Parts: sequence; structure tokens; C-alpha cells
Amino acid sequence: MKQYYFAQTTKGVACSMSCALTKLVFLEDSEPVLENCREHLSKAVFLMDAYDKTWHSIIWIRSNSATKKRTQQRLDELAFDAFQHFRQATENLNLYVDVLEERHTNGQEVLIPQWWDDMLLSLLTADSIFRQENKHQIIGKQLRLF
Repeated sequence: MKQYYFAQTTKGVACSMSCALTKLVFLEDSEPVLENCREHLSKAVFLMDAYDKTWHSIIWIRSNSATKKRTQQRLDELAFDAFQHFRQATENLNLYVDVLEERHTNGQEVLIPQWWDDMLLSLLTADSIFRQENKHQIIGKQLRLF
């Protein structure tokens, strides 16, 4: 079984994505789009854990403006990249559902796990948290000139 990164925190978007990833890991299907979904979700969880660690790496009230600016730039990059991986994971999950529908129309038996709705709720919660807590960070990424 392939190793995935799970959240090291119990708060926020990383935890919600990690809950969904936990469910997807136990889904025994070797479909490539499902594997891509797991990998992107794992990367998104890792990046949001890095975001949390970076946020707590400085004392915001006592730090000088250059340190705050540099840290904020890093936070913006982490949030944007995590959201991109999250979006790619959800797109791959949609493709996986299309594969399941195709199997069903071809007469194959398709069993939907009992926890499927819980997993979808975790993904919806993660999306909502991203859009609330990181709304300005996920709309674009500042390119570095030098």
C-alpha cells in the first residue's frame, strides 16, 4: 500500500482533507484517476500542514515588517498550491465517479461504500474552509521577478 501524508493537526482544512483521504485510501480500486485523487489530496494536506507550521513559526506582534512580509508571501504560496492540489483531487474524484457510472451502464455491479457521503461532506467542508479562511490567497499566485 502506498504511503500518504495525513494531517498533523486537528483543525481546519488539513483535517477535513485528511478525513476524506483516510476514506479514499481504504477504497480498494486500482483506477488511475482514483490514485491521482489520493496523491493530490495528500499533497494538499501536506501543504496546509506546512501553512500551519509557517503561520506559527514567528511571533507576529514582535516581528519586523520584512519578516512578516516574507512569511506572508510563503503563506500565500502554500495556500494557493494546496488549493490547486485540492481542486485537482476533486476533479479526479469526479472522473472516478464517471468511471463508476460507466461500469454500471455496462452491467457491472458497483458498490458505493457506506462512508461515501461522509467523505463528500469532508471535501465540501474543506472547500468551504478554503474559501472562508484563504479567500484572497487562493485566487492567484504572485510571481517572483528575481
